[in-house]
Amino acid sequence: MIKLGVIGLGHMGGYHANNARSLQKAQLTAIADPVETNWNKIRGATITTTHDFKAWLPDVDGVIIAVPTAAHYDVAKECLRQGKHVLLEKPLTNDYEQAKELVDLAHANGVALHVGHVERFNGAIQEVKKIINKPTLIECHRVGPFAPRVQKDSVVLDLMIHDIDLVINLVDAPVKSFSAHGTKVHSSSCDIAAVSITFENGTLASIISSRASQIKKRTMAIHQPGEYMLLDFSTQDLTIHRQATSSVQVGADQLKYRQESTIERVFVYKDNPLKLEIEHFVDAIITGDRLTNAAQDLAALKLTFDIERSLGLR
Repeated sequence: MIKLGVIGLGHMGGYHANNARSLQKAQLTAIADPVETNWNKIRGATITTTHDFKAWLPDVDGVIIAVPTAAHYDVAKECLRQGKHVLLEKPLTNDYEQAKELVDLAHANGVALHVGHVERFNGAIQEVKKIINKPTLIECHRVGPFAPRVQKDSVVLDLMIHDIDLVINLVDAPVKSFSAHGTKVHSSSCDIAAVSITFENGTLASIISSRASQIKKRTMAIHQPGEYMLLDFSTQDLTIHRQATSSVQVGADQLKYRQESTIERVFVYKDNPLKLEIEHFVDAIITGDRLTNAAQDLAALKLTFDIERSLGLR
């Protein structure tokens, strides 16, 4: 049985801890958070609770780190240095060279370093990966209300990085160029960002992220020859539109466009993506396979930082 500890019982840490408790191959044995009121999010007779994770780190096999981004590097480095497997909430770090150092340290010690890109485990995106073959345009919208807890990170690092990571993986081609625009609304950083990316294979991507919107929306639309796929991350629904016929009718006072298409609603196995992410981490510990996904993790982080730099945020 794999023994896990959770470091940081804030917003995401609480979710991680409760999902870790439900696993069959692992046992949550310890939690650490400097704020004692956060301990109430999860308690158990067999769970060690401390302010400092170093008190129980030697007794676990792996850790889930959900501390603020600024502390990712120091906490993860200490865990990796002691030979512990690490699942680190995204972003990996807020410095690219530090991220590379953590990846190298994980490789050197033969331990897992997974990054919390939870959307990779969304059922709908898993189905899209089976269908996509030659995307010409990908449109992403990830918007919602402002949450003060993340105001120290820009919307690019907070929200857009999810779609950057997915698009890079789906297109599977180098980035040729990009343009970015952003604005402040609620914080001293960027709260709305719109990015256009051109890939070497000709694929275009449009990514819009906002934490100044009154609705929560998480969608991706993929255009490829003969197909239009619409994915909803929140509901894990996926529909495919295939055009059958189209015509233009000119009347006395108006122009009408008529289109007929077939719509396929793809069956998606829907499960809790966060639980699947932790299970993937535990399986890597057990088997020794897929310990890191360094190429994709670092590519997504580099493009995220490049976009932030173009917006004057770095």
